[in-house]
Amino acid sequence: MAEDSPLRKALPPELDYISYLTVLEYNLTAEQLPVLHNILQDTTLTANIGWDLVHLLLPLLPESQTCLQDVSRLGNPREVVLKVTELLEGLANLDEAPEDEGDQEELAEEFSELEVQEEKKDQKEKPTAGDTIPSQDVASREATEQNDGSEPQGIPSKVVQFAALIDMLAILHPRIRTKHPSRFLSTSLQAVLPAYATLLKHDDTTETLLTFIKTFAGTKRPKLPPRKSSTQILTQPQAHNTSPSAPDPEGNDEPVAPEEEALQRKLLQSFLTFVTEGYISSLPADDDVVAMSWSSRLRERLHPDKNIPGRRTLCEAFEHDEALHRRDSVIGRMLALSRDLNLSLSDLLQALTSQEEPPSTTDEPDDDLPSSASDVPHSRPGCLYLLCATIASTTLFHAPSSLPTLNVFPTYSSILSTLLSDLSSPSIGTEPPSTIDALLFLGVHILETSGLGKQADDDRVFTDTLRLLSLLSANTPFAPLSSCTRIRTIVSDYPSSKIHWNTAPTKTSKPAPSAG
Repeated sequence: MAEDSPLRKALPPELDYISYLTVLEYNLTAEQLPVLHNILQDTTLTANIGWDLVHLLLPLLPESQTCLQDVSRLGNPREVVLKVTELLEGLANLDEAPEDEGDQEELAEEFSELEVQEEKKDQKEKPTAGDTIPSQDVASREATEQNDGSEPQGIPSKVVQFAALIDMLAILHPRIRTKHPSRFLSTSLQAVLPAYATLLKHDDTTETLLTFIKTFAGTKRPKLPPRKSSTQILTQPQAHNTSPSAPDPEGNDEPVAPEEEALQRKLLQSFLTFVTEGYISSLPADDDVVAMSWSSRLRERLHPDKNIPGRRTLCEAFEHDEALHRRDSVIGRMLALSRDLNLSLSDLLQALTSQEEPPSTTDEPDDDLPSSASDVPHSRPGCLYLLCATIASTTLFHAPSSLPTLNVFPTYSSILSTLLSDLSSPSIGTEPPSTIDALLFLGVHILETSGLGKQADDDRVFTDTLRLLSLLSANTPFAPLSSCTRIRTIVSDYPSSKIHWNTAPTKTSKPAPSAG
């Protein structure tokens, strides 16, 4: 019975808080979680021990989800958010569970031995604060959960823990009442990104982060229709909205300064650009589909007469193939969040065309906390992807949008020089396929809608731009990208006859196929 649980018998003031945490370390099992859930409704107790429960509850997911939310709602938010950040940093450094079956069996045996030791220690006498118990290795628990089937199929344990920790941050940060909440937010976001980078192959981690951003962005538009996920997300955003949260015990009611609000918004904008970069850069590329295939799909729209009869087009593939359609859906959510966060097209273009290096970051977040919005950098590839997603929503999906007027000179030439290596570098054309696809899509769109614009201030700018595109066409291993550079169109439209002579097709590294 619950009343006979050692978790209840040892409750303070029977033991002090430190000794009680030792009891929990000895006796906490999945079967005891309902008892702990009831105990944690004591706000005073949870505020004192909540921060030190997270690492005990995390290996017991998904059953411990409710208790983790109790800690998020009722624990000291400043202490708990730092603990969650610490665990996210550890998750980023945690190697994946070993693939070798022998290693997995060895880990499972070690974990079984720990369970036997715990059973022997599970006696009615109360342990003291000096008692210790061997800590349970996360990888060992992963191996055991895989063997006993307690973990949902198709969702690796590392993904489940990541989702739970992100869900906790979504509850904790709004609870913190201080003059500078950006200091906590910045530290957390810098810990999230490395952990996310290790889990990019799992689509649900991106969905988790988009839901997290939505918590801060609010709603500035009609709700999107629900979309089904390929797997079951364990942390649902509505699950932590039914019970009230305790106030920040160290908080104050002083209003947050406008500069602080601008800094928090810039942090979230920056975070979204880096999440966007991570997601799209991780998409696979092959001879037919290259990441989002924006450039190839636009070419199909502009030149339907060149589509091969009887062969499914990429536009049709992205509409009917579930995995490809999911990519468009995820990018649609990112684009909607950028609007909710007031990340304008002018902001994206400013980040893409500025020749100044973005503010640097260090590996020590506490030593590099931004003091103003100008100290927060955007991801340039992430900004490129969001800009292209905005354009694609109109050109590919006919969504109403107010697109800016862009020209090859100076806008597109500046973006190329910012995102690509120097002309002397042999690596041009070996950038991520998603980056090349986005750059070529943007170039084709500009040529079709605005043309070259004004003549380059210097003919050298023109020739450098042409050489960059030529190298992209020559070096990229993906045929769909090679055929989208539109070199001939740029040369023929340029108003300088001298340039025409010096940049005849025989002079380029690789004449573009007949796409323009």
